[in-house]
Amino acid sequence: MKVIAAGDVLGRITVAELVPVMEAAMRDVSAGAALHPPRLAVEVSGTGRMGVMYGALRNPPLHGAKILSLFPEAPRHGLSSHQGFVLLFESALGRPVAAIEADALTALRTAAVSMLATRALARPDPRVFTICGSGEQAEFHLRGVLQCFAPAEIRLWARRPEAATALAGHFPGAPLRVVQDLGAAVAGADVVTTATSARKAFLCGEMLAAGQHVNLVGASLADAREVDDAGVARMTMFTDALESSARESGEILEARSAGVIGEDYPVTELGAVLAGSAPGRTDPAQVTAYKSHGLIVQDLAAGWHIAQTLG
Repeated sequence: MKVIAAGDVLGRITVAELVPVMEAAMRDVSAGAALHPPRLAVEVSGTGRMGVMYGALRNPPLHGAKILSLFPEAPRHGLSSHQGFVLLFESALGRPVAAIEADALTALRTAAVSMLATRALARPDPRVFTICGSGEQAEFHLRGVLQCFAPAEIRLWARRPEAATALAGHFPGAPLRVVQDLGAAVAGADVVTTATSARKAFLCGEMLAAGQHVNLVGASLADAREVDDAGVARMTMFTDALESSARESGEILEARSAGVIGEDYPVTELGAVLAGSAPGRTDPAQVTAYKSHGLIVQDLAAGWHIAQTLG
């Protein structure tokens, strides 16, 4: 069995190369060819949780689990907020294939699915991107934008402008601009990505403009959200898995509880759009949104690619 550290992955696996891997995984989710039971998350201290995800893929035939420490404040100490391992097993005889450190894998696959969603749902040839956040996910989404698109401008916004400035400093020569005012950062952007540790909404519906696409990445559990009720009401919503959305989308659950949206609020799986069995963007003026939850099948598919690529 291979043991692959995050340092072995960084610099050798790119966000862009995982995009087609994630497309296959998302198609399998919507086709019913992947198993992703509800994840478990329990508080283990006042500052963090332990998370467990498990599931299986048919193509390739793999099963496995992801065990994580989820500590949002860890990056302030030079650590990832998602520390742990993805464990891969082949599903013919059950042999272990690899144990892969989870932080780099998680960051890469999450950004890859956002790039996939942007290609599928944003208006053609997006040029202006806004990334909200300054942590690991913001960094990898920035890498993804540079690898997968031809941006004319990438705006970085964070609650701490100095953190956004520090992140920008790691990408000399890129078309980056730190914007301190959130409204100004969002105005005129083709694509807005929220990759924060926020527990309460900070992106307001009134900031959004017709035709924008939004990737909601940072809040993946029912007790956290990044966009307000008015924003949810304006969005044509897509997600990685309807089962996860029904349990864990804080934005949708709270907007429904407030009566801003109804029980019939439509949410569509990204894999169905990719397979052509459901429509994506149907109007240039739509505000489309991809709600990322993060699925074990994404980890398994990415882990298999990493294990095969790194030998």
